Amino acid sequence: MLDQAIMDGDLISRRASIVAADTADEAILLDIDSGYFFQLNKSAASIWNLVEQPKSFATLCNDLQGKFDIAPQTCREDVAEFVAELKDRGLVDVRAGG
Repeated sequence: MLDQAIMDGDLISRRASIVAADTADEAILLDIDSGYFFQLNKSAASIWNLVEQPKSFATLCNDLQGKFDIAPQTCREDVAEFVAELKDRGLVDVRAGG
């Protein structure tokens, strides 16, 4: 369970210090500040690409449900967990929204 729940209106955005490259169905991220590389699978790369511009959690989930055949609750849980991991690793910012 997440320590701090992500709410529908929370805005998710990429950190400016992250450089990304798409490779087939995946993405590779480089955190310029730390020098760490991250490899994202197809689903994770889709999330990364969708937050190129700040996007609310609810919109992100809706976009993913349209792209993948996934139940709404499963999508919300999986995306919340992944976004929390990205935030913990310093790859995205999550700001309280309306």
